[in-house]
Amino acid sequence: MSDADVARIGDRLPLHRLESAQTYLVAWDGSEPVGHAHIAWKETTLGLPEIGDVFVRPELRGRGIGTELSRVAEQLARVRGHRQISTSASIANEGALRLYRRLGYRDAGVPPKHVQGTVMVRTGPMEVDDTLQYLIKDIAG
Repeated sequence: MSDADVARIGDRLPLHRLESAQTYLVAWDGSEPVGHAHIAWKETTLGLPEIGDVFVRPELRGRGIGTELSRVAEQLARVRGHRQISTSASIANEGALRLYRRLGYRDAGVPPKHVQGTVMVRTGPMEVDDTLQYLIKDIAG
């Protein structure tokens, strides 16, 4: 993305992990950015490609945008030769967990992880105090 794209998209979407992004997907409705997802390929918790930072503008949720972003991430991982993909979500984020389970993700077999502290995101420091559930999906076709 160009600096102009980042500024335009960042005005409408959080893009929290842009500086550390290995792959960032942006969903568009015409010329309007409506959602995004980050894919980490290396140094992930489970050693698998990991979908993260999935975000859809609140007024557009429930229209399949998060599903499509996740499917594109899975397809990219498959094309790169991966047989599984992972994600994590807050145990309190019922919508995200419901989405991933509907898409065929299952418990990764690792205990939920409590994360606490300050993380740096594109807009500055952000305090985190959450518990993450890890999920995986077989994607080999």
